[in-house]
Amino acid sequence: MKRLADYRSEDLRGGRITGLSVYKGDTYRLELESGQVFFLNCAIVADYDLHEGGEMDVELLEKLQHADKMRKAKKRALYLLGSRMYCYNELYKKLLPTYGEEASRAAADAMKEYGYIDDEDYAEKLAEKLIHGKHYGMQKARWEMQSRGLDKNLVEDVLSQYTEEDIDEEITRLLETKYSGKISDSDDRRRTVAALARRGYGYHSVKRCIERLLREQEEDSEEFEDFED
Repeated sequence: MKRLADYRSEDLRGGRITGLSVYKGDTYRLELESGQVFFLNCAIVADYDLHEGGEMDVELLEKLQHADKMRKAKKRALYLLGSRMYCYNELYKKLLPTYGEEASRAAADAMKEYGYIDDEDYAEKLAEKLIHGKHYGMQKARWEMQSRGLDKNLVEDVLSQYTEEDIDEEITRLLETKYSGKISDSDDRRRTVAALARRGYGYHSVKRCIERLLREQEEDSEEFEDFED
């Protein structure tokens, strides 16, 4: 089945509409006296008042083609948003290779207008997932958020809500679980610092958390020795 959007402009030929009937579901089959056959959505057929015996010139065919591409881009955008959240630029870039700049931009604008896209809400939820869910440090969280297409200033505003204590808490949680027992030995400690740096945590923050844990371990050991005495 070849839809109108699949034709190149130079291949379109106008003429009288010799056939117009329901093909399947909400799709109509349209045939011209030139022999060309197109498949169009029922909404486009209604919008342009297409009917048998009507005249179809190349200009109208191009308008129908444009409308079909716009409709399909919006339909695809709705489908994508049904599986997960997207920010505006992320959705636009996802649509762009298939539908082109104009249709992709129009679809993303429509999703924003409908309230299906909210970059601020998306950024806040993504930051929560990255920092508390995946235990990323500020640097990696910032990179990940900007790579999704979020505005740099919005990313900074959202990340500014996380305090030094919040980040230290995440580092400490990792040190006590994933890297448990790997801070007493100097070689293990260096590898742990490197691993946390790859997660986007700053050196000074990691150093501060490790030193605090080592002090606590030393104090616990001293208390245990006092108990034995």
